[in-house]
Amino acid sequence: MNSLLSGLTTRFASIFSLDTSVPETKNAILAAVAHPHYKLKWVPPEKREDITLAFVDATDRANRLPQTSSTSTDAVDDDEYVYGEVNGGVDDRTTASSQAMNYLADSDKSLASLKIFSSVVHVFARYNTPIPSSAPVERLFSSAGLIVTPRRNRLTDSNFEKLLMLKLNTSC
Repeated sequence: MNSLLSGLTTRFASIFSLDTSVPETKNAILAAVAHPHYKLKWVPPEKREDITLAFVDATDRANRLPQTSSTSTDAVDDDEYVYGEVNGGVDDRTTASSQAMNYLADSDKSLASLKIFSSVVHVFARYNTPIPSSAPVERLFSSAGLIVTPRRNRLTDSNFEKLLMLKLNTSC
């Protein structure tokens, strides 16, 4: 049991430390904060400000992205100082920031509360949508097939699990 806990602590150290500089950790944090049931109630007080700033920044970025519209690709410009644009203007950024802060202050835990905070919906959809692929599961079964061979027909379940975990974790 101790080896399992130490392995988890080693493998997920950046997630447990809530290090927002690591992209995978930041994505996991934003997924949790964007869900109305969790928001910031799980975040330790010393990390709350950093995570709030990361969430507000993600909300701003998500609302600056061009929405699906009929604009041509030639008209899209990466310049931040585009005037008269509906998406990405200064007012939109201010609105997105204020909606993100109001969302975090709101006590409603239902998913229906996202209808009120349209700026937060983009963040919620981006970070809480699973990847529609069976490739990871297929990779797991393929690796398991390489472990269970005719010469290893007497493996116990726990030894099989250990070998599978070793094989999959060393390839990361």
